Amino acid sequence: MAEKESVKTEEQQATQTPMLKRVSHNYLPVSNVELAAKWYKETLGLTVRPRGPAEGAILVLGNGQWLFLLETKEKRTANFMTDQWEGDQYEMFSLTFEVENIVEVHKRLRESGVYVEPVNDQGSCGLQFKFKDPDGNKFNVWQDAK
Repeated sequence: MAEKESVKTEEQQATQTPMLKRVSHNYLPVSNVELAAKWYKETLGLTVRPRGPAEGAILVLGNGQWLFLLETKEKRTANFMTDQWEGDQYEMFSLTFEVENIVEVHKRLRESGVYVEPVNDQGSCGLQFKFKDPDGNKFNVWQDAK
């Protein structure tokens, strides 16, 4: 009897619509909101939405998704260490940005003096590279292999 209930529950889960629709927005820790917002606008071309004083900043990506910049009380990044990605003690990024022209984005970041890693061809997973913002937040940039 318990086995039938288990099979039924698995079938129900497989056909249910997920309760979480999408990621609406993310929060990034920064040391200075005004400087960080200016950097993201000038370097990456993101739109900065006005907010009240002491409320952080909202960055708008090309698809309309929001990134919140919030000042931290102590030096902190969104990165974390893991042994489950590219070897032991890998400093992992928390976000991957999709782009249309990865070569141009990489070139622009490099020319702006941003820390960037080389573009890697991941075969069917597309092209990717990592970069860091001035606060040390590490990101992955990805272009579909199409």
